[in-house]
Amino acid sequence: MGNDSGANPVEYLLAGLAECITTSLVAHASARGIKIDSIESTLEGDIDLSGLLQIDENVNPGYQGINISFRIKSDASDETLRELIALAKKASPVANTVLRPTPINASLEK
Repeated sequence: MGNDSGANPVEYLLAGLAECITTSLVAHASARGIKIDSIESTLEGDIDLSGLLQIDENVNPGYQGINISFRIKSDASDETLRELIALAKKASPVANTVLRPTPINASLEK
């Protein structure tokens, strides 16, 4: 085990998710002429270690849920910003990969 001096793979997943949704949000805001002064995102995810360590085969080893919150400085209304967040989540390739079953093929090469 490590000494917790850097991000682990599931923390990288959260960072990628935040970056992808944020980029999508900024792109859609720009396309609509909405000025964004700053964005801050906070992500939290819950992982049950009994699934990760295969102690309980009935527990999903992945995130049980992910919460994303945004602080956005903009002249846009809260309703407009909520619509942008929903659109960004819908359009984000990373969010869609996490939300939908994605086949993963693993093989050994020699």
